Amino acid sequence: MQVIEDWIAQYPNLLKQCEIILGKPIPYRTWHGWQKLVGACYPQGKRLKSRKYTDEQAQLFLCLAWFRRLFPQRKLTYRLLREYWQSNEYKIEEVFRAIASGNAPCDAPVEKLVALADVKKCCDAVLNRTLSRKSWVKWKGHLKIPLREKVVDQGTAALLVFIACWRHDHYKEPLPSVNRLIVMMGDRTRTAMSLDTASSGTQFHQWQMSGCSGKELPKYLAACGFKVSLLTLYKWGDYSQKKHYSVSELAQWRRIADEKRNGRAA
Repeated sequence: MQVIEDWIAQYPNLLKQCEIILGKPIPYRTWHGWQKLVGACYPQGKRLKSRKYTDEQAQLFLCLAWFRRLFPQRKLTYRLLREYWQSNEYKIEEVFRAIASGNAPCDAPVEKLVALADVKKCCDAVLNRTLSRKSWVKWKGHLKIPLREKVVDQGTAALLVFIACWRHDHYKEPLPSVNRLIVMMGDRTRTAMSLDTASSGTQFHQWQMSGCSGKELPKYLAACGFKVSLLTLYKWGDYSQKKHYSVSELAQWRRIADEKRNGRAA
């Protein structure tokens, strides 16, 4: 892994990876601004092609490319970039894994688009009520989604669903900033959570105190950071959607999911 980090820290390789993630060429002026943003300014006279960045700076560059791909016009500071980096480290791991597998320069995964109508249905399910049009427009505006937009990428869809989870538990408080929402989601939970496995913090606490039904088990595991389908649960052991699982049984399922994930990693 250190060899990969050394390779990607070199300017030409890092620029290529950022351009792949962003989906378009990065002009020199833009890259110069990015250098200031990640704290990688160099004295005048040093050739750009021979520059090499630190591991942390390289990861910040990659995460900056992800951020600009999703939010091309949003104002960004060094502090907000570091918060976004901490909540999206799994994306950087995807780049390193792709290079390690021999796909360097790696192709950035093409994110599937999700219909906003389907996202709203999921938000309604999380809130246990129909979200008003006024609130829905406000949420989309908070994420800078155009008013007439019909589809969004999966990351934006997950953020909308997470807003519904947060609003379920904090129905009178103002919406946190987008970067704060991203940090609260956390890297593992964000990876595991999908439109079908979203749950509020209150619901998760109830599951921890009194257990949950078999139908809710995928949502419970997603809240713990494990993305598991119903088919996988049937393969793992004695699973039933009709059964109510106690707190101790939930701990067993969580341990099984952790063992399975570590087994794949090994």
